[in-house]
Amino acid sequence: MGSTASVAVARYVLGVTVLVAILVALTWAGVTVRRRYLADWRGALARLAEIVILLALLTGVLEVLGTLGLFSLVPILLASLAVALVVTRTLGRAGGPARIVHKIVDNPRPAHAVLMIVALVGAAAVAAEWAGPTLESYDVGIRTFDSLWYHLPWAASFAHTGQITSLRFTDVEYLTPFYPATAEMLHGLGIVLLSRDTLSPGANLAWLGLVLLAAYCVGRPRGAGAVTLTGATLAMATPMVRFSQAGSAANDVVGVFFVLAAVALVVNAEQRTPAMVLAAVAAGLAVAVKLSMLAPVAALTVGVLAIATPRARRSYWGWWLVPLVLSGGFWYVRNLIAVGNPLPWLGLPGLATPAAPLQAHTGYAIARYLTNGHVLSEVVGPGLASGLGPWWAVILALAVVGPVLCLMPGAGRLVRMLGLVALASLAAYVLTPETAAGPAGDPLGFAFNLRYAAPALALALAVLPLAPVLAGERRRLATLAGLLVVLVATLAQSRLWPSSHLAGSVALAGAMLVAGAILAVAPRRRPARASTGAGIVLALGLVIVACAGGYALQRHYLRGRYVYHPGVSQLARVWELFRHVHDARVGLVGTFGGFFSYPLYGLDLSNTVDYVAQRGPHGSFTMITTCPRWRAAVNAGRFRYLVTTPARDPWRPRVLAASPEDAWTRSDPAARLVYRHVAAGQPISVYELRGPLDPAACPPS
Repeated sequence: MGSTASVAVARYVLGVTVLVAILVALTWAGVTVRRRYLADWRGALARLAEIVILLALLTGVLEVLGTLGLFSLVPILLASLAVALVVTRTLGRAGGPARIVHKIVDNPRPAHAVLMIVALVGAAAVAAEWAGPTLESYDVGIRTFDSLWYHLPWAASFAHTGQITSLRFTDVEYLTPFYPATAEMLHGLGIVLLSRDTLSPGANLAWLGLVLLAAYCVGRPRGAGAVTLTGATLAMATPMVRFSQAGSAANDVVGVFFVLAAVALVVNAEQRTPAMVLAAVAAGLAVAVKLSMLAPVAALTVGVLAIATPRARRSYWGWWLVPLVLSGGFWYVRNLIAVGNPLPWLGLPGLATPAAPLQAHTGYAIARYLTNGHVLSEVVGPGLASGLGPWWAVILALAVVGPVLCLMPGAGRLVRMLGLVALASLAAYVLTPETAAGPAGDPLGFAFNLRYAAPALALALAVLPLAPVLAGERRRLATLAGLLVVLVATLAQSRLWPSSHLAGSVALAGAMLVAGAILAVAPRRRPARASTGAGIVLALGLVIVACAGGYALQRHYLRGRYVYHPGVSQLARVWELFRHVHDARVGLVGTFGGFFSYPLYGLDLSNTVDYVAQRGPHGSFTMITTCPRWRAAVNAGRFRYLVTTPARDPWRPRVLAASPEDAWTRSDPAARLVYRHVAAGQPISVYELRGPLDPAACPPS
């Protein structure tokens, strides 16, 4: 027992050491690049630029290594150190632009202290709201739908196989394997580093902090940073965002950060080429995270090219589009190679498409129902109330009126462009497939998929304070007060912090408050090296403190991760069965199996989990329809365990259908039933396979 504990401690120390080494190396590379090309940026804006550079370098390293099958600890460490060394030696010694001091991109007067303090308190309250679900995930494991369906299974598979380019199928109903997967790749990095998924439950809390940093930088040069921060804080406080993102592996918040970072960099760039290139990189990283970021990024791209001066516009085609494609095109190129189509969901002329998934006829956009009074009153209205809170109508009004005000006389070209980008993003949400998911006339997925509006909502509320009619200290104070009233009303409807997590929630909120205050009030004209050095010391101090208590947190997490608790789905009993299964091949089938597969990877994530179905040309993945072919596929997979669950009737998603695979497996003597539970009239079964199944002995159909 002591030896096992010593090994666990040593593995944790190794992982943390490598994590710190990677962060320090790539942070220094980011600082070097920022100093070389944006030497006059200070405070929060400089930190934002450095974070985007760090994430871009890290993403590039992981993409290259993952393509080569080297997505593992030592290659990632060595490649990160090598990249940092090349960057610092090349740019750290370069002359020229490093000695040019541009006009400082900032407000000449510091933001009013009261405004900033109030805005930071609001942000800290939302951080505390997110901390509760995050700490609950550390108690029992991440249990949100999409996280268990494909976000975390992909991450575990990346870490287990060492490569990221293969298509990962987790069900036969949707074309999820073709989604961009940068966020999942970062979760995979956490698993590689610690040999556990300990970092995953808390990752989105960190992304929340980055979203608020980017939102602050949107308004900072106009003295409206406190108000733009509060606008984005309101968007992040809505139930649709909190319930889906806090304590989960969902990737919407990651994409929102990169969209707001791109906007913030454009706002502060003054059309300087290095800043615009970095903004394009952030925009590219956004579309490499989630498809719902395509519309905001496309609108921003059109806007940036439109407001460029005629002389600069021609060069912008290269300075903007090339970095955007390089940073955001990886997963779409993967699709082009694997399928013959970068966007397999669309039947583009002359390009291949996979076989239609079972749910292809339910992926409707909410635009389909805009004139349907019954759906609007019975589904859309209640969905908006549950997703945005009791003041949902006010939030929607702010999201629309704010960008419209940015178009009023007196607004500059940049502000008008951002207003149009926000409006275009809102309109694109209405036209986005799956926003009204469900059978025709029954958009049962509307409330769940309302989170697709998160980037448009965050952008709209962040640009609202830039409207010229809201300029001036008194009007900004009134705008901030109005946003805070809606924020308080939104927070008041929910149980902010479970009593068992009160101390942790308050501590995390306090940490965010302190970090925000340091970034906001740091002297803006102090030497760049002193400012950067203080930031690095603070960051390293926080990392050391976090790592010191991290092992105790990991032990607590692993004790309760996917343990069965009464009142939880019966699938939790299946999850508990696999907590201590190691190095096994596990096959699964059925809707329940595909949508809740992640815990089958085991406590140490050493199992290989595959959905059993038939692969076809152009990325097709379809059900197996006969017993002999099913048994042959199971034998080919060399599975030790097989999990069969009910399937959904594709025409009646609320109805569970019988699993023929369960009967095909149960009738073979090589399959030993380990667990069985009947849910909604249909069985969930776990079999241990003691030998190959016999395709020739299938019962008559």
